Amino acid sequence: MKYLLLLATVFALNSCNTSIGIYRDTKAAFLWTKGKIQSNGGGSGGGYEDDYGAPVY
Repeated sequence: MKYLLLLATVFALNSCNTSIGIYRDTKAAFLWTKGKIQSNGGGSGGGYEDDYGAPVY
């Protein structure tokens, strides 16, 4: 039952905009964390660049 619910959730959230949004948020969090670690807590962190040309809403 749990797997069926998980599968239904994955299919429901698998729209283009949701997938792009999750990817962009994860990438931005990774770059921010990486920037904070490399700069020892100072500075603004890494920049966020979207190279894929997907629409931003």
